Amino acid sequence: MRLKLIVQVSLITGIVLLFTSALFGYFNISSLKQAFLKSAVSDLDHLGETIFRAVFHQMLKNDRKAIQVTIGEVGAGKGIERIRILNREGVVAFSTRKSEIGTTIDKKKAPACMNCHDTGVVREKASPLVHSRMFLDSNGVKVLGMIRPIYNESKCWTGDCHAHSRTDRFLGLLDITISADPMLSMIRNYRNNTVVQIFFLILSISLCLTLLTKRLVIQPVHTLLEHTRAVGKGIWSFVHSVPGDELGELAEAFNDMTNKLKKNRDEMDEWAATLETRVEERTREIKEMQSVLVRTEKLASLGELVAGIAHELNNPLTGIMIHASLIADDSRLDEDLAEDCRTVLHEASRCSNIVRELLDFARISDSQKELQPISEAIGRTIALIEHNVDFKEIEIILEYEPDLPDIMMDASQIEQVLVNIMINSGQAMPHGGRLLIKIGVGDTQDHLYIRIEDSGCGISGENLEKLFDPFFSTKGHKGTGLGLSVSYGIIQSHSGEIKVESELGVGTVFTIILPLAGGDSNI
Repeated sequence: MRLKLIVQVSLITGIVLLFTSALFGYFNISSLKQAFLKSAVSDLDHLGETIFRAVFHQMLKNDRKAIQVTIGEVGAGKGIERIRILNREGVVAFSTRKSEIGTTIDKKKAPACMNCHDTGVVREKASPLVHSRMFLDSNGVKVLGMIRPIYNESKCWTGDCHAHSRTDRFLGLLDITISADPMLSMIRNYRNNTVVQIFFLILSISLCLTLLTKRLVIQPVHTLLEHTRAVGKGIWSFVHSVPGDELGELAEAFNDMTNKLKKNRDEMDEWAATLETRVEERTREIKEMQSVLVRTEKLASLGELVAGIAHELNNPLTGIMIHASLIADDSRLDEDLAEDCRTVLHEASRCSNIVRELLDFARISDSQKELQPISEAIGRTIALIEHNVDFKEIEIILEYEPDLPDIMMDASQIEQVLVNIMINSGQAMPHGGRLLIKIGVGDTQDHLYIRIEDSGCGISGENLEKLFDPFFSTKGHKGTGLGLSVSYGIIQSHSGEIKVESELGVGTVFTIILPLAGGDSNI
């Protein structure tokens, strides 16, 4: 079972306080008990001194009756249990308990003698505390006793009554016993008060520590826990009240972590939301790349095939044209046959043109690129086509951006591309229209674009995909279908790109993209 933090703190605090308070109370009570004992022994020693001085002169006179009366009167005082005087042999000479007068005590067992004779050596000169003892009397009551040695003074061996020998050192003992109840009662009261004080001290300290722990630790931890659970559920919750301590640093770290998690989650959501679009865009790019590769391979394969076929057809066609020309010019030939020969010559010439176009398609010559302005190539192209029969009713509009940079290009090849595209646009507008040509620099400043837009009949979607395929034509028998294929190859050799957009009944837009000098060569 998991204990809450506040319970653990309170429990550990209580145990530590109890242990330290118990040690404090034990040493405090022990010190106080020792102090009370010293005070009681000191009072008892003063009492012994008083009694001794009271009976000293009576002892010098050997007035035993007066000594007994004095001891009896003093012994009648409150708290005094017994007073007796013993001689050096251990015989009780005087006592407040007359029944024990004349008896001899056992020096080894009697409580009054054990402190001095427990080691077998009589300790004549010692502190009053050494001569004191705490024991139980015959009634089972705890009492405090002290013996006071009576030494042989000069008056004792010079007195007239019963002079002692001068060599005697020790004459007897004064044994005083008082009740220990007052002292023990004070100790008990102090002990009880100390226990109560310790109890309330532990209670108050534990309560204060608990409240402080709850305020400074538990509440911030609970706040962090609630916010952590909220973040775990996807609710972006931040800690607004941040204390200025280590928990405050933890809260700031939590807010920073939450902010980063939120940012990462937003990015993931954005990626997830746009993933389909990105996949579609990437798929389209891959398809376009595949289409370019397929078209390139197809052009290369067809180029080799067409080159062989063109060379094989060129020689027979040349012979046919020569002989047909000779026969047609012979005056001996019948007029009807001469007309047939001219028809053969015309068709052979047309076949020769087709063969020449095939050879042009098969071998696109290496580009002779130079840094030159595109405007001049476009100007020459417009001057060439504007007199074409297909452009009699077509308005040609040319729009330039100012200060167009020069580009690396083969001008003749670029003009060939422009002628092919513009002728196709003119043929798409048999009843007239508008041809808009726009030249400018791309947004990324690394390429130049040529936009050729017509208002012709447009191209269907299924034909749009095949537009750059060799031998594909939307004009039927009027074309070979090689012009746009050749144009596509030329733009590729310039590291450029050619795009087409069209809508039936609206028109077609060709866009040629050519890299600027020093720009990216792979648009």
